[in-house]
Amino acid sequence: MADPDLPLPEAGPEPLLQLRGIVKRFGAVEALHGVDLEVPAGQVTALVGDNGAGKSVLIKCIAGIVTPDAGQISWQGRPVSIHTPRDAAALGIETVHQDLALCDNLDIVQNMFLGREKLRHGLLDEESMERAARETLTGLAVTTVRSVRQPVASLSGGQRQSVAIAKAVLWNSGLVIMDEPTAALGVSQTAMVLDLVRRLADGGLAVILVSHNMNDVFEVADRIAVLRLGRMVDVRPAAELDRQIVVDLMTSGASSRTAVPGSSRSTADPAPSDDLASTDPPSATVGATATANDEANGSDSQAALAAAPEVMADSLAEYVRGWYLRVKGGDSGVLPVVGGLILISALFQILNGSFLTAGNLVNLLVQGAAYMLLAMAEVFVLLLGEIDLSIGFVSGIGGIVVAELVKQHWNYPWWAGIAIALAACTLIGLLQGTIITRVGLPSFVVTLAGLLGWQGVMLMILGTGGSQPINNSVINDISSGNLTAAASWAVMLVLVAAFAARTWLHDARRRAGGLVAPPVSLTLVKIAGALVAGVAVISICNTDRGRLIPIRGLPWVVLVVLGVLAAWTFLLGRTRFGRYIYAIGGNAEAARRAGVSLAGVRTTAFALASFTGGIAGIVYASRLRSVSTALDGGQLVLYAVAAAVIGGTSLFGGRGKALHAVLGGLVIAAIDNGMGLQGYSAAAKYTVTALVLLAAVTIDAIARRGSAAVA
Repeated sequence: MADPDLPLPEAGPEPLLQLRGIVKRFGAVEALHGVDLEVPAGQVTALVGDNGAGKSVLIKCIAGIVTPDAGQISWQGRPVSIHTPRDAAALGIETVHQDLALCDNLDIVQNMFLGREKLRHGLLDEESMERAARETLTGLAVTTVRSVRQPVASLSGGQRQSVAIAKAVLWNSGLVIMDEPTAALGVSQTAMVLDLVRRLADGGLAVILVSHNMNDVFEVADRIAVLRLGRMVDVRPAAELDRQIVVDLMTSGASSRTAVPGSSRSTADPAPSDDLASTDPPSATVGATATANDEANGSDSQAALAAAPEVMADSLAEYVRGWYLRVKGGDSGVLPVVGGLILISALFQILNGSFLTAGNLVNLLVQGAAYMLLAMAEVFVLLLGEIDLSIGFVSGIGGIVVAELVKQHWNYPWWAGIAIALAACTLIGLLQGTIITRVGLPSFVVTLAGLLGWQGVMLMILGTGGSQPINNSVINDISSGNLTAAASWAVMLVLVAAFAARTWLHDARRRAGGLVAPPVSLTLVKIAGALVAGVAVISICNTDRGRLIPIRGLPWVVLVVLGVLAAWTFLLGRTRFGRYIYAIGGNAEAARRAGVSLAGVRTTAFALASFTGGIAGIVYASRLRSVSTALDGGQLVLYAVAAAVIGGTSLFGGRGKALHAVLGGLVIAAIDNGMGLQGYSAAAKYTVTALVLLAAVTIDAIARRGSAAVA
């Protein structure tokens, strides 16, 4: 971020931005023909022209989205080269695109700092970013936003435009380009945005305003530049023009008219078309703004509370109300999967009294571990709006590599075998991710080929009908080993204490700093919930579930799942990489314009998915104490996708957590386990799982429609 103490560029004889002879071709079409333009600081320069005149191409050249084929761009009198949006941002050029380039699934702070996040010790410095975002919005007099932690999806059109403008000026920029900033806005929202535009220029910034609305142009512009068929036909002070002269210049390239004093701001002037003039008189916007904003505050506050009750609520009761509003609006979070898990457990307990016994519940955790891990692997690519159909057989490769390396012929130590197996799986993910991102092939096709190809590799290694036993006790104990009863309690208490300390200190620090934080009562409820869950799990695990010999204690594999869950939750929530995965899934084009490396993030996500799949494969092989060609990787990948989606991860990208995969994996395991106890056929298991999956996807679709309606 630029030094806030540096002075903004001052207007002077030398323009802030100067374009000379800009040419841009797209094949045989020459979109810009030697365009010249000077943009002074402290003024609003309106860029107008009919459709196809070259306005969008010109501002894209300035913003670094496209590169001119000829001509020179000078910044503060020095020739510069702008090849990417990052180059433009480094100079102090920011663009507010017509589509705003915001990620609806991220909150205001996350959007404003996208691509230029502040870090502390290599992690996201959320507190510093939140303060800066709040100060910027306050400085722009944006008062209708209740909290900077509101998801952008919950904002009105005017609020979203304000956030996009605040994002542009956050970095002490010298030039702000605004492309149709009032398009599709109402009267009060238009007045708010135009007021922001005027205040930016009055504060010393240069503003380029692209607009078809002549009322807006003459309301705020100091100078008007007219493009026609890719050529700059005139640049004059707005006081020397009126709307009819501008229309003449846009349509014919010349005008013999003389501006009538005061006519530029008159709403009585004829408008040749709906595209060239607005029917909303600007004088009506000023008086209506405060009243309209006051009327909107109630509904906006309710929408904000429903969108993010944990950070918007001031009390536990208000949080419950916000949660209820969110569920009512279709965004039910993890409620369906938790409710479904309870319902499934009750149903199977009625059908078979053995379902909720300690022995069966622990067995369910062990059986479900592979599903949970595979689902966590799939979450990485689902967040991007992609899919990985190869993950089942990639996990099989992980199990085979371990089995081969620790057998007597090679006699690798267990840790080396695991490390090499995970490295091999990661390389597979890198290969597939590179093909998807660099070659541009659909992930469905590439990973479907991977599903077939890696199954073939398994057959080549093991031979048709072959299998490889695992005789290493450490690897086998991953799934079959248990902590002692005392160690189980100790581990649980340490984990809950660590969670409680982090949650309490984090929330307390934010409350003390005046930042958005959940109420104290909600923090205590979360800590109490973790303690209750921990006591319940350990009590079940420490119940003797042996038949011939006593068996007690927490299975090692549960710690493996918890470790992966903690690691991926941390990665997705506290790092730039995690932020970029959500941004790409929410709006890939917005992430690209923010300077995010789409190819790099996507490739890494596929590599992490395969790495996690490798862990699942080792766990699966450990439970069976062998690997064989009977591994059904196709079924495993379908279960993985089903578990992630059932848990709450969106198939459409941008929404989901590692925890969702764990919850969904428990549902899949419960269905498989419960129907197995009843002796149902595989066909019945698949049918029931399919119905649960359809229900989860339906809930997801309803939630998306509800979010769209709120926005």
